[in-house]
Amino acid sequence: MRRKQHVQYFKPWLRALEYGLLGGRPYSPDCLRLYAQYAGKFLEKYRVLSVENLKDVLLHMPVVHFAKRQKLFAALNCFARYLIQEGHMKPGYLEAAKPFKPKRHLPPRKITVDQQSIEKLLTVCLTSLDRLIIILLSQTGLRAGEAGALKISDINFEKKFLTVRHAKWGKTRRVGISPKLTVAIQEYLAERPLVEHDYLLMNRIHQPIDRSGLRQRLERLGIRAGIPVHPHALRRAFVTINANLGRPLVMLQIACGHNDIATTRSYCMTTEDEVIQAMTGWEW
Repeated sequence: MRRKQHVQYFKPWLRALEYGLLGGRPYSPDCLRLYAQYAGKFLEKYRVLSVENLKDVLLHMPVVHFAKRQKLFAALNCFARYLIQEGHMKPGYLEAAKPFKPKRHLPPRKITVDQQSIEKLLTVCLTSLDRLIIILLSQTGLRAGEAGALKISDINFEKKFLTVRHAKWGKTRRVGISPKLTVAIQEYLAERPLVEHDYLLMNRIHQPIDRSGLRQRLERLGIRAGIPVHPHALRRAFVTINANLGRPLVMLQIACGHNDIATTRSYCMTTEDEVIQAMTGWEW
């Protein structure tokens, strides 16, 4: 009897994730894109998900590429859970695959920027769009995908908040708008070309900016300013700067859309020098 190829269940799996039929909650568009990318390439080559094929693909991925190995493993594990749920795979796969879960062997390289660096980045901005991107990400903590999906209709200037409708795990949250951000948005809107769609941030051909485009734009600004920067660095800066200013961590957790406050805490990258400086004023 011919063994069924798991590749035929690839598209039904993605639809199940999109509609929350695996675990009860819909997966975000960004997560779907990543899972489709990693699992799709795997299935294109191997056609069948097995522990042997998992081991083979990991053997051909450099161990220094931890993030890629981790994303591949997560995508395949999710696909396996779907196959098991639908009766296309025996449950033993998940337990057998556990020993091959990639583990970080080097400390994570976390890039962040301080307040002075953000000001320097703003000085090299040549357009109102570049300026808005820096201020938006550093003053709201939005993820790159969330910023790219933001629409003008999501901004409430009167009540001073914006609505994030495409957050992780399909959640929606509201984020406050500072006076500085309000000015940056209004300056950009005064110059924004009139187009049919309602997306706030646009690229050169007037299409919504995606994660990759946003990252590339920030990297160019960083090169100009001599500061390594990407969208998540500004998200970490949002947490670190506000935590150093005494803003409650639970508020930063809600603003960032984190399920666990420990995740928010891990974003806080206060330096030893900053602690020393603060401690000089600690008296009781």
